[in-house]
Amino acid sequence: MTQPPYAPPQGQPAYGPPPNGGQPYGQMGPGQVPYGTPQPPAPEKKPLWKKTWFRVVAALFVIAVIGSATSGGDKTADSTAAGASDAPAVGDSAAPAKEVAEEPAPEPAMPGIGQPAADGDFSFVVSGVDCSLTEIGNSSFGTKAQGQFCIVNVAVTNIGNEAQSFFGDNATLFNAQGQEYSADSEAAMYLEDSSSLYEEVNPGNTLNSKVVFDVPAGTTPTSIELHDSAFSGGVTVALK
Repeated sequence: MTQPPYAPPQGQPAYGPPPNGGQPYGQMGPGQVPYGTPQPPAPEKKPLWKKTWFRVVAALFVIAVIGSATSGGDKTADSTAAGASDAPAVGDSAAPAKEVAEEPAPEPAMPGIGQPAADGDFSFVVSGVDCSLTEIGNSSFGTKAQGQFCIVNVAVTNIGNEAQSFFGDNATLFNAQGQEYSADSEAAMYLEDSSSLYEEVNPGNTLNSKVVFDVPAGTTPTSIELHDSAFSGGVTVALK
C-alpha cells in the first residue's frame, strides 16, 4: 500500500512561511532541540588544587613545617655546642679517678673499768669484779653458790632531773663465748651493803652498789650490761 504524499493543513501553503507570521513548517522554535541532536557536554569541575581554600590550607601547612624545622635545628646546634664544650680535650691524658670504697666507720670503743657509761638517767662506773666466793653470809644466815659468785662493784649516779630507782636484777653478765648470766637477787640479800635489790637515787646522788651473779665454776666474765630501767637499751662495760 502506497502512503499518500504529505499535504499541508487546509489553508496553509505547502512551502514558505505560514500565514499571519507563524513559524515556518519544519523549523524549531527557541529552546527546542531537534530530535536526535546530541546534548552539549556538562561543564568540567574545578580541580581541588585550584580552589582558594585548599591553597590557603597548604600555605599554612608549609609555613608550620618550615618553622618547626628551623626551631629544631637551633636546638640541635645548641645541644651540639654544649656537648662539645663539656667534652674533655683530646690531648687530656688524665685518667678518671678510681672510686675508693668507703670503709665502715669504726664502732665506738666499749667503756671499761673506771670509765663512766651512761644509760638513760644513770651513769655507771664499774670499779672491779670478784669471782672468788662460793658462799655469802654465814651458816645461819647465808647461801651457797651453785658454781661460784661473781660480785661486780658499780657506782650509780643519777644524771637526770628526777629520782630514779636502781634494780641490780636488770644487769646481765657475759663471758667470752657470749653466754648470759642474770643477777642473783637472793644472794644479794645476804651480802652486806649490796644496795642492788631496790634503791632510790635522787638527781646528783651516787649509789655504791654490788651486783651478785651465780656462774659456773671457772667462769671468767668479760663484760656486764647495765640498765637505767627494765625497758631501757642498756650500756655494756668491759671487765677485762
